Amino acid sequence: MPPFGHLEKNQILAIVAYLRNHTELPSRAKEINAQAAARGDPRLGKTWYDQICAACHGPNGDGYSAGGTGTAIGTIGFLSKATDGFIRTTIKEGRSNTRMRGFQGANGLADLSDQEIDDIIVYLRSISQSRRQES
Repeated sequence: MPPFGHLEKNQILAIVAYLRNHTELPSRAKEINAQAAARGDPRLGKTWYDQICAACHGPNGDGYSAGGTGTAIGTIGFLSKATDGFIRTTIKEGRSNTRMRGFQGANGLADLSDQEIDDIIVYLRSISQSRRQES
């Protein structure tokens, strides 16, 4: 899906409200966004990221622009809006109607532990921090 940077905040909120009004499942956004901040080791997170995530999301989380088949999850734009709970839940459960499959549990692609997932999140945040410092 291409970006819609031309939309104003109130227009985006109206679209979100419309979509949420037509869902059959209750919204989990408050529960997911209220999860604790990730605590982990970015060095271990980089190892997991390189082995599991980089194939789709690119070596630095740049997604399609780096030749990946997935979205850019290492950019300041994404990481400034996505909570650790959102990222954590997405890694665990995947995203419906996308190619993002879950990476935890018996049906997960890698059966990552909670700590390994937090390590990945902390690593992603470190990418964003280093990009801010370069700017």
